[in-house]
Amino acid sequence: MGKHRFLRAFAVVVLFAGCIAASTFLFSAAYDAGVLSAVSSRASSAKSARPVSSAASSAPPSAASGASAKTYERDLVLVSPEHPIPSWYKANLTDSFGVTLDSSVVQPFADMRTDASKDGVSLWVSSAYRSSKLQSELFQREIEEYSKTCPTYADAVAAAERSVAKPGCSEHETGLALDLNGVQDDFDKTAAFRWLDRHAQDYGFILRYPKDKQNITKIKYEPWHYRYVGAADAKAIKKAGLCLEEYEAQKTGAVH
Repeated sequence: MGKHRFLRAFAVVVLFAGCIAASTFLFSAAYDAGVLSAVSSRASSAKSARPVSSAASSAPPSAASGASAKTYERDLVLVSPEHPIPSWYKANLTDSFGVTLDSSVVQPFADMRTDASKDGVSLWVSSAYRSSKLQSELFQREIEEYSKTCPTYADAVAAAERSVAKPGCSEHETGLALDLNGVQDDFDKTAAFRWLDRHAQDYGFILRYPKDKQNITKIKYEPWHYRYVGAADAKAIKKAGLCLEEYEAQKTGAVH
């Protein structure tokens, strides 16, 4: 073989080997990139598929997101003419004492009734849970009654709202409110009322619509209407002489 022919052959071999090495490098790099991409994709999918904790998923949206300072303690849910029942609230209804009410109220009222009887006081439930349909019927009936004496229908509606809450705005729809001993305007003159005034808070109940808070509650004085909020909060409300609107505002910074 001549010298020049040898050099040309050697150059071809070197060039061929270089092409093989470059191809191997590029293939390896492409393979590694593909593997990393696949791993990253699987990790991202696993993260997005991870279940949300039960605490976060069961919490009311505003409470879970931190978008509101409003309290979402169930027993303290504020329901009034200005605060309809929130969508997150669900009553846990059961039948007891001849009425339907929220299950959280059963034992506290049973204990209160038992202890009152030891002091010679009889307590019984006249009304507790009401459906929205029943509340609507009662509200319309109240409007019709006031229409007999009010100059206009609007006046009758306004008067009715002070004694019967509009549907969706009644505490009775929560199952946490109790009307006691016959719904009598003079109930505050009885031994039962005096006993409740001294002891109801110990069992978690408050007089929901006090005489001196009508401008805040927007509901007339109802000495028979008691609301379950839990013993700790009931004692705090009683000690401070507040109504539920004031207490809730104090806890959350809301303005009513």
